[in-house]
Amino acid sequence: MKTVYSLITGIGLMGAMVPALAQQVQLRLAFNTESNRYEVIGKSDFSAKNFTWGPSQVSVVLPSEVANEPLSVLSSNAGDWRDNSMVYSPAAATGYDFHGLTSGGGKVDLVADQEFVLFDFMLKSGYVDNVRLFDNAMDPTSAAAGMKGGDFRSYMADHRGNDYLRVNSQLAPLLVKNTTEGLALDADEAGKSIRVVAYPNPSTIGKFRLYLKGFPRDEVVRVEMTSRSGKPFQSFDEKVETLAGREINAPTTEDAFFIVTVNRPAFRQQFSQKVLIGE
Repeated sequence: MKTVYSLITGIGLMGAMVPALAQQVQLRLAFNTESNRYEVIGKSDFSAKNFTWGPSQVSVVLPSEVANEPLSVLSSNAGDWRDNSMVYSPAAATGYDFHGLTSGGGKVDLVADQEFVLFDFMLKSGYVDNVRLFDNAMDPTSAAAGMKGGDFRSYMADHRGNDYLRVNSQLAPLLVKNTTEGLALDADEAGKSIRVVAYPNPSTIGKFRLYLKGFPRDEVVRVEMTSRSGKPFQSFDEKVETLAGREINAPTTEDAFFIVTVNRPAFRQQFSQKVLIGE
């Protein structure tokens, strides 16, 4: 696959930074089911008003099946974040793409143990498995095959050159509040895991999306929405490619929930899930 990269001058100086042992800013990646966006969330173990958050890089790892294009980023704190460095499916890790998001920094009011969003981004298919932050210790270095000299280590320097970041590189989970029947719907098809999850759940805004794991992108499925008694509200056929992650209007009902069913006619399979309405 094609490799694109554009590294910011000075990243190579990162190795000269002195770690701040006493104070840390933890980073993690989360998926917001309401906004359908991935959020990079920070939390400091200290408080500081007008803290100087210096030039920084936070790198995101995506599965290689995601489209080869820069991430569309919305910045919230610590400057203007942009996807400036990209390496797609390098020989050292062919199943992954690497995106280095950088910022010139800015002033941030930090409150100990209070989380804040640095930036967020959206993928066209909504929630996707195996999305995480770059692991400085385990992921490919700039010298690894196919990385083209790209250094994707995450870092943040204050005005003294101290690097405060401690990155949690665990996969971003898909979390919904409704943990009743039908939350995780799995079936094995020749050893392949199939999963359907409606989110957000509960649906508080009259809309929801579908996470479809293991479905071929060109497969056409039928989506049906019914009442608790089986009364049909609506149904439609659509390719997984456009259905996954797109916004769907929930039916109008006085019940506390409705049932959404994804049918696979070619495989004689169906997956039904209860979607709660309101809080």
